[in-house]
Amino acid sequence: MHKRQLTLRSVSAVLIGLALVFVLLLGWFSPVYVSDASMAPTLGKGETVLYDRLYKHFFRLGRSDMVVFRDPTTDALLIKRVVGLSKETVSAQDGLLLIDGQFALSEYDYLTPALFQLDPVTVPEGHLFVLSDDRNYGEDSRNPSIGCIAESDVLGIVRFRIDRFTFFAH
Repeated sequence: MHKRQLTLRSVSAVLIGLALVFVLLLGWFSPVYVSDASMAPTLGKGETVLYDRLYKHFFRLGRSDMVVFRDPTTDALLIKRVVGLSKETVSAQDGLLLIDGQFALSEYDYLTPALFQLDPVTVPEGHLFVLSDDRNYGEDSRNPSIGCIAESDVLGIVRFRIDRFTFFAH
């Protein structure tokens, strides 16, 4: 009888522990479905990622972070990459991204050649300039209906790809 009580206690403790972990994860992270191919090749259409909702307490947003925010016109969740920070000037010539007039990002991650021009845009204080990884997909800060997004409008930073269990470091 004593062995059975010990086993029951152990199973109960494990189940309670798993329930606590599950509740904490749901409070800290939220899932978002990737609804288009704008973040290819990093994220593919149909994948699900988890974004960190509490990042503001531990991290500052930085260049190359993948952020989740709401499209101001449709209220849909969007995932984009931060390329320009507060008070920086972002531009592009022949698809090459420039920050404050200097070549800024390595394009090795972006397999789709992008041949776009972008007149200089100075990012307002407290805002971010975001782009799709597939630079030919224009639903990002280049689109006037989205523009530079307020840091306060960022819902979180993408941390995990669920279907492939990939972790995105800060």
